[in-house]
Amino acid sequence: MKITGIVGSTLLALPFLFFGGIYFIHPPALPPAKGQPGFEMLHLMRENGLSIAVAVAHLVTGVLLLVPRTRFVGAILQLPVTLAIVSFHYFMERMGRPIASVLVLLNILALADPARWHAMMAPTSKA
Repeated sequence: MKITGIVGSTLLALPFLFFGGIYFIHPPALPPAKGQPGFEMLHLMRENGLSIAVAVAHLVTGVLLLVPRTRFVGAILQLPVTLAIVSFHYFMERMGRPIASVLVLLNILALADPARWHAMMAPTSKA
């Protein structure tokens, strides 16, 4: 179970580190919106500076996923981002569905650490 978490975390971190880093080096050109709501949203995100926050979130969670001590926290923080990507591709821009589905699977694998879940859910002792 530990190996699947390591593999899942590493494979999940790589695209987020790549795309988060590439945004600051040279942001990729966006395709024209042409009335498509998904691309319109991406253009608005870029124009209003939200893409910077998203890129920073990708970099931070990517690093957290690679460090063994923070891997579980990184996977928990990455889950809402991954679910947002899945929602975007399933409801607005359908061409990225397979990759979005793989990202969710990798996020689930990264969270597959029963000892961490138990420690997180265990009742605290009253001292």
